[in-house]
Amino acid sequence: MGLMMDAEIKRKWVEALRSGKYRQAQRRLRRDDAFCCLGVLCDIAGRGQWRDDGGFIFEGPHDVEHTVLPVGMNDLVGLGPLDEAHLAEMNDEGESFAKIADYIEANL
Repeated sequence: MGLMMDAEIKRKWVEALRSGKYRQAQRRLRRDDAFCCLGVLCDIAGRGQWRDDGGFIFEGPHDVEHTVLPVGMNDLVGLGPLDEAHLAEMNDEGESFAKIADYIEANL
């Protein structure tokens, strides 16, 4: 059996994606003030910090990622690697945050 998405984080993530607060970016967790859907997840999870270069530090100075979820984030939120890859693909192919939020609600 795969990971189960943490219900509270899922709710916050879907809400954030639909909020209009986040501008969408592709192929990086964060680019200036725009985010990919996985970057939004990092931002709302409350367990790490952003670097000036758009990298995300999770649970320590050596876990910095720019294009994928940092090691350990998947376990924290309950998102499997195949789901992560699918969401990144949706985001980078131009699906809106609203459509991504719908997918998350229906499938994770």
